[in-house]
Amino acid sequence: MWERWKITVIGLLSLFAGQAAQAQVFGYAQQYTIGAVVLTDGAHLRGIIMLIPSRGIVQVKTASDSVYTIQARMVQCVAVEEEQERITADKLVSTLRVFRPYYVINKSSLQPTWAFFEQISDGPVALLRYQRPSYYASASRLNATSVDNFFLALGTNNVLPLRATKKDLLAFFKQQASQIEQYAKENNLRYTNARELAFIVNYANSLSAPQP
Repeated sequence: MWERWKITVIGLLSLFAGQAAQAQVFGYAQQYTIGAVVLTDGAHLRGIIMLIPSRGIVQVKTASDSVYTIQARMVQCVAVEEEQERITADKLVSTLRVFRPYYVINKSSLQPTWAFFEQISDGPVALLRYQRPSYYASASRLNATSVDNFFLALGTNNVLPLRATKKDLLAFFKQQASQIEQYAKENNLRYTNARELAFIVNYANSLSAPQP
């Protein structure tokens, strides 16, 4: 079973490199060598993690070589250990990354679906990130990278997209907008950087409750 799973992983990665349109259908797979899944019933599974955020699926290979495929609705959270060099490039402060499932409207089909979002900051209004695949050509090759899309989590399944990050964030925290703008300016914080945006949202949370 594990061999079949590895073949699936290799197949997905090949699609990312050579067939962008098909890769988007299968979802943007992310693999981590160290991680754990906490289920809604409190059970824990530890091992190698394969996360497909857009399909709401996580797979775990445990130390006993058992492989579990789990739907997002059964998951409380996924915690993984990221490689340090990727964290540096991503400008995040910790190698621990946490993903949580949300029941949202699919942008393409306009149908409700489960998807995993990375939680960048704590609440009461949490900052989420969803990384979408992006492709660029170089030396006759099609290369894959990712683009950050940010969201605010207002509850278990209430997710607000920040399409124009600064504008939408300030509109949500409209009564505190001037304070937030001043804080970002004084600390040279960018609304397009995940780590710095987390600082901005944390500051916004420290102010009085927003009035959307």
